[in-house]
Amino acid sequence: MKIDQLELEVQFIAANARYNLDLIHSNPEIVQEHKRERVIGALKFMDGLHEAFEEQKKNARLAGRTLGFKTWLKSFVLLILSFPESKRKGESI
Repeated sequence: MKIDQLELEVQFIAANARYNLDLIHSNPEIVQEHKRERVIGALKFMDGLHEAFEEQKKNARLAGRTLGFKTWLKSFVLLILSFPESKRKGESI
């Protein structure tokens, strides 16, 4: 399993940890009693991990390390300009 795929799975699980934690607190009978504390601890850890991922993404956006609109626009304009004139629509001079 590649690290990117593993990271995506962890993010998915961590994003659902808060819901699962609330579900266990409201319905404690769904988890066996001898496993309950361990499961709650794991879900709290995953919730913290999710918050860390969100903070990391926020910091990356603030630092400009994610592809944003500006980069997309620059790539799009370069693509248009590099398209051969003979294949462009419209009038040629």
